Amino acid sequence: MLLHRYRNPERGLEVEFDETILNEMLKECSSYGKYETGGILAGYYDDSLKKAVIVGGSIAPEDSRHMRARFHRGIKGLKSWLKEKWDEEKAYYLGEWHFHPFSSSEMSPVDINQMQEISKDKSYHCPEPILFIIGGDPNNTYSVSITVFRSNGGPVQLTEHSIEYL
Repeated sequence: MLLHRYRNPERGLEVEFDETILNEMLKECSSYGKYETGGILAGYYDDSLKKAVIVGGSIAPEDSRHMRARFHRGIKGLKSWLKEKWDEEKAYYLGEWHFHPFSSSEMSPVDINQMQEISKDKSYHCPEPILFIIGGDPNNTYSVSITVFRSNGGPVQLTEHSIEYL
């Protein structure tokens, strides 16, 4: 199994996830073809609150809306999915993920605004959410963008640091 690590050394932030999670997201992206899709991220932070470990990415809830250049994530079934992640691994909501089909994995202004709103919304219990974007062709050439939305300093882009075999 491969372990992916993205980081920003200047800010001391790191996000890690294993290949299985990425493959599940890519499969979800493939099933929507030219339409955007996504879901939420579950995981936890280490004791220093500088490293997040993603243990799962949900599929798109049934009530989501998928368009060519826009995705509105629904909520149906997410509460039970998060409860399952909590019961299994003590994992909780860490942020959002979505797919930019046959396009860049860079954040759009809509993505930035949405994540800033989530960081301020106390009902999410996540003042520093992570945005994980997959762009390109999920069956061939794709890219990943990971950004942490800091409560006290705006978005911090992370870059792929390492891929390790476990």
